[in-house]
Amino acid sequence: MKILIYSPLALENGRGGEISSIELAAGLNNYYPVSLIDSNRVIGEPLLSKKTINKKLKGLEKSNRINYFTLHVFNRNFSFPNPREILKLFREVKRNDIIYTTLFNTTNIFLFILFSIMHKKAKFIVGFRKPLTSDKFLSLYNIKYRFSILLLTVFRKQFYIHTISNHAKKFLDNFYKPNRVNHIIHGVELEDYQQNETNEKSKDVLNFIYVGHLDDVHKGVGVLVDAIRIILEEKSNIPIYFEFCGRGPLEQKISELESDYPKYIKYHGYVNTDIVHEYYKKSDIFLFTSRREPFGRVLIEALAAKLLIICTNTFGSIEILKNKEFAFFLDDLKSENLRNKIDLLYKVWREDPNKFRQLQQLAKDYAFKNYSFSVELEMFKNLIEDLKSGRV
Repeated sequence: MKILIYSPLALENGRGGEISSIELAAGLNNYYPVSLIDSNRVIGEPLLSKKTINKKLKGLEKSNRINYFTLHVFNRNFSFPNPREILKLFREVKRNDIIYTTLFNTTNIFLFILFSIMHKKAKFIVGFRKPLTSDKFLSLYNIKYRFSILLLTVFRKQFYIHTISNHAKKFLDNFYKPNRVNHIIHGVELEDYQQNETNEKSKDVLNFIYVGHLDDVHKGVGVLVDAIRIILEEKSNIPIYFEFCGRGPLEQKISELESDYPKYIKYHGYVNTDIVHEYYKKSDIFLFTSRREPFGRVLIEALAAKLLIICTNTFGSIEILKNKEFAFFLDDLKSENLRNKIDLLYKVWREDPNKFRQLQQLAKDYAFKNYSFSVELEMFKNLIEDLKSGRV
């Protein structure tokens, strides 16, 4: 049983989808012959170095790269492979029994539908990892996803669907037979977060951390900055500290906050994935202010480092954290609400430190039990064996 994993974007993009492709390929390679291919498409600034990619691949060598050319139309970019590159990718597909890719754009789906017609013995798994809808009903994003979903129903015989959330599976069950839609949790490689390690956190200062893209439209960072200003203007000499890791449009706003309150704020810029765990481990509370998120890889990493979570009500955070004692949901993403949650956890930390530490340990135990990559890998192995035996 030979397996091909195709990442529609270059691995050095380093977002959740690319990291998942790397980890999945390296994990499955312990049990099956696995090939990993990516494209030359880079969106924004690359976040993974070649050294980091090779480390995560654990000895698996990446196969050919598929080259796309980009067409600029009305301030939008459209990427297409030339016929030679399509043929190169098909040769790789032809060598394998199971092909896994993610839903990136309709071009990618058209290609793999074409490959399924030409390679009828293969079985194709399409991963739905992004939000299924955007807030704008008639947005190009919504149209693209609906069209791709409907297109796959026409050619569904060789296709199976992979989702990382239960809410997405329930939605997609309306279009495909339920046994064709597989909910497999998005596990996280937790080798940098040893389950039994006793990393010491500061007892004198309550440390908050934000890790991610620095924008307000999707990540709500503008509201977070306003909330922190309110707190620091109201209270003087309070033993709290806020750290930011990431890049984005609001870098300047965070730098200004750091300049105004250097005693309480530290902006690190982009932090390489190889060392980001060191920042988590010395923190106490993770600030998750996304306006929409299908999963939230950072949530699992934060939990594994024994952080409590202040979070918005996204599909991902609800699925991971609903009814958990160590998660504190915001009724609405407003600076006042954020200020109140931060103040609440500060009081718990000061008045009942034993309870605070117990909640932190619960968070760590929960991450390792439910969301380690080993759990995801086992679920993928079960799916592959079902496909191999014809049970699905």
